[in-house]
Amino acid sequence: MLATIVDALPTAPLALVDTAEPGSLPSLSNVLFDFTIPSAEAPAAEPFTVDSLSKASWVASRILEAQARTAQRSELARSYKARIDAWLSDANAADIDSIEYLSSLLKPWVEAEVAKQRRSRSVLLPTATAQLRKLPDRVDILDAPTALGYLKANHPEAVIVREDISKTAVRSLIFTEGEAIPGVEAQLGHDELYLRPAAQA
Repeated sequence: MLATIVDALPTAPLALVDTAEPGSLPSLSNVLFDFTIPSAEAPAAEPFTVDSLSKASWVASRILEAQARTAQRSELARSYKARIDAWLSDANAADIDSIEYLSSLLKPWVEAEVAKQRRSRSVLLPTATAQLRKLPDRVDILDAPTALGYLKANHPEAVIVREDISKTAVRSLIFTEGEAIPGVEAQLGHDELYLRPAAQA
C-alpha cells in the first residue's frame, strides 16, 4: 500500500531545479555574464572574487536561485509528509476500529478470568497472553485560568512558579552596563546579507 501511494506522488522535476541535459541552452545568467566560478576539478590560477557590478549581480542571482530551490524543496517535503500522514491515518482506520471493537469483547472475559486468580493478572491463551495493566491516574486541565485561580486561593502548594531569565535584561546588563555574567555568552550583532529579486520590468 505504501508503495502505491509513494509511486503516485509527482516526480516531475521542479521548475527551478537545473535539469538541463548536455547540449541544452545555457541559463540566462550564463548568457548575461561571460565568466564562471572555477570548479574544484580545475582550479584557476587566481581565486574568484567579486570586484565589479557585473560579478556582484551574477553572484546575487545564483544565491537567489539556490534560495528558491531550497524553499521549493522544503514545500515539496511538507506536501509529501502531509500526504503520507493522511495515507497512514486512512490505512490504519479500519484496523484501529477492529482493535477497539474486539478488545471491548475480550476485556470483560479476561477480567472475569483474572478475578478467579489470586495474584496473576495474565491469562494464557493458545494464541496470545492477555494481561490487565493498571494505567496511571491522569488529569486534564480544561480551563487553566479557572483552575489556577482556585488553586492559588485554596491550595497554593499545587501551583508551580517557573523561574526564567529575561534576555532583554541580560542584554542590557552586558552591552549597556558592561557586566560579565557567568554562564552567558554574548555576541555583538553583525550585518547579515539579504537578497530579494530585482523588480521585473
